[in-house]
Amino acid sequence: MIAKGSPWENGYIESAGSKIRDELLNQELFLSLAEARWRLGYNHHRIHSALDDQTPAVYSAGCVLPP
Repeated sequence: MIAKGSPWENGYIESAGSKIRDELLNQELFLSLAEARWRLGYNHHRIHSALDDQTPAVYSAGCVLPP
């Protein structure tokens, strides 16, 4: 019997849950073509002062994880 709160005891189920989350649940949902275009412009063309006046796309491209 697997105790509640013990995901390490059933790696198969945890792996399946992770794949479902990655492939299905973590996707973008656009209700219209206009919304998709707005988000594209917002993330790739509009600068943000909180990101040192860069677009989110440029800012995220500059973020590198240390080795």
